[in-house]
Amino acid sequence: MRVGVFGSKDWKDYPDLMRQVTVFIQDSHTVGHDNIVFVHSGNKGAENMITEYVGKTEKFLRQKNFKIKEDLIKGKSQIVNDMGVVESGIDFALIFSDGCSRTKSIARILKEYSVPYRIIESA
Repeated sequence: MRVGVFGSKDWKDYPDLMRQVTVFIQDSHTVGHDNIVFVHSGNKGAENMITEYVGKTEKFLRQKNFKIKEDLIKGKSQIVNDMGVVESGIDFALIFSDGCSRTKSIARILKEYSVPYRIIESA
């Protein structure tokens, strides 16, 4: 399963990101998805934090029969990067939002491409 990760560059709540992603992985496991690739463009904030999450948890999750990886899509502009993530064949998306215009725009694009998503609002 390929999961797009999008977020505000001002997202700072790493513990909440860890909780949300861990719950997502567990939920995905219950419906038969044990191999998850997190696809993102490496922006500051939530997208950069997913790299840290994968690095810190990959070995532990592998011991629990989960396989997680990441796929970095990097281009010359944020719009190209966002479309690259969406067009890379993602099956689902996680949007870490603080109400910024970019995350709202991502939600519209995902709807157009019929990609299901979950928005996680900052506290």
